[in-house]
Amino acid sequence: MSEIEMAKKLSSSRTPIREAFRQLQMEGYITVSPNKGAYVSRLPPDEIEEIYDIVSLLEGYAAEVTAQKIENSELNELRKIQKRLVFLASRNKYKDYIKENTEFHHLITRLSGNNNLVKINTDFRTRIYRYRLISVTIPGYLDKYASDHEKIINAMSKRDSVRAGKHMREHVNFVKMILVNFLKENLSF
Repeated sequence: MSEIEMAKKLSSSRTPIREAFRQLQMEGYITVSPNKGAYVSRLPPDEIEEIYDIVSLLEGYAAEVTAQKIENSELNELRKIQKRLVFLASRNKYKDYIKENTEFHHLITRLSGNNNLVKINTDFRTRIYRYRLISVTIPGYLDKYASDHEKIINAMSKRDSVRAGKHMREHVNFVKMILVNFLKENLSF
């Protein structure tokens, strides 16, 4: 990407494009090379692993808090999303699966009622979002990812916050392990 090309495509001056590039660079989303333009930054597997560790803690906590106060109508919404996830996994509809999976995790975090937790977790999940397509396309794991959600929902339906948090942390850590190992074995950074 170049500032000039982006400005032309967006019918804009270069100043807001330059500012956007600076912001994206500060946040680690792009790398800017003088006279070459900008490109999407790759996160090294170790950084992806660190982010997943944080997401595991945040979402484990969110599951604990949510389990204590979840309403039956909210449990039903989680079950509906889960039913769609199982269907999408059985059909290998990866992009749709990622969209529904994002909604599943976001709903649990949102139901915690902690807006700061939602914001922080969303920021971290956004940083690793592009790697999630890789994680769901690694053969042999998509059904396991979907079935892990059942354990979380069952613990929440029993208002068992300890188990809900435990299952969420285990789920996120399992996805992390599969993804990071795959990246280390198959991609050069």
